Amino acid sequence: MGSVQNDAVEYLSSLAAEFRYRQGNLSAGGREAQYIVSKKGKVTVSGAGSLRDALASQPGSAEISEGVDSEKRYFWHGGEPWLIALGISDKSGRVHDKRRSKFRQINRFTELLDDVYGELPQEGELKVCDLCCGKSYLSFAVYEYLTKKRGRRVNMLAVDRKRDVIEYCAGVASAIGADGLHFVAADVADGAVYEPMFGRDGEVDLTVSLHACDIATDLVLRRAVKLSSRVIMSTPCCHHELYGKINSAPLSFITSHSMLSQKLTDAVTDGLRVKMLEVEGYRVETVELIDPDETPKNVLIRARRRQSADREKHISEYNSIIKFLGLSGSYYDIYGK
Repeated sequence: MGSVQNDAVEYLSSLAAEFRYRQGNLSAGGREAQYIVSKKGKVTVSGAGSLRDALASQPGSAEISEGVDSEKRYFWHGGEPWLIALGISDKSGRVHDKRRSKFRQINRFTELLDDVYGELPQEGELKVCDLCCGKSYLSFAVYEYLTKKRGRRVNMLAVDRKRDVIEYCAGVASAIGADGLHFVAADVADGAVYEPMFGRDGEVDLTVSLHACDIATDLVLRRAVKLSSRVIMSTPCCHHELYGKINSAPLSFITSHSMLSQKLTDAVTDGLRVKMLEVEGYRVETVELIDPDETPKNVLIRARRRQSADREKHISEYNSIIKFLGLSGSYYDIYGK
């Protein structure tokens, strides 16, 4: 509210930057200007000229309408110590321009986790894994969400083969007091890694993974199944394993074209992963993690363990798919009994 003597574009731009609005409306003298910022950051201002003329001829008060649409509510705002420590934000809590995509990705993943929080045990300590954790953006996001937003006690294990990255992340966890978040440099397929924390036959409540490359995603999903994870959230990456191996005459009109074959391979690979999880008793959905304009690696496989499932029916369906695709083996050949 208040008198506006400066240019409408400058006023709206400064207001939006200060309060992180993505849309604003400024009205005066019966005229109105609108400021809109797209998801990609493109700014569009309409009506500024006529509003400027109205202000010049009838100087008075201008209003910012109460119906201004602020930026989508985020779980995280940038000022959290772990976001600053991981280089997402500066010391003042401002998200670095080059890290905004990662910031949105972290928030979106947290949102999708919040959707299935009710599937996790509502009492006691939560047991969580982040497999192929890399720089562990998700490890910290999940841990902070469960401990700070939900007030839970959490025992979380983050595993990756890169020892230097693991040591760095462990240092960040120590610095911010994340005592229940533990990092181990190891192969996620090594069952012995999990015994000290969860026991030989231990079960976990939640397994997450972000962009484990190619067959690493399959190793993550199989390990999550072996840990009897109640909820699994995994974002695949770099689907190379089946490329060029699909030998199905009905699909040759796709596989004979390199680009189309790659897209088909991506979909087939994730479809087979979904079917494997269904065999193992999970209810599975695939959802969009983030705007595909930001990254093509935007599919999230989210699975919730069911009480029972028709295992043999799903195995038969899996084998039929393998046969149709002209791939070798069967479910038991690939995964064992």
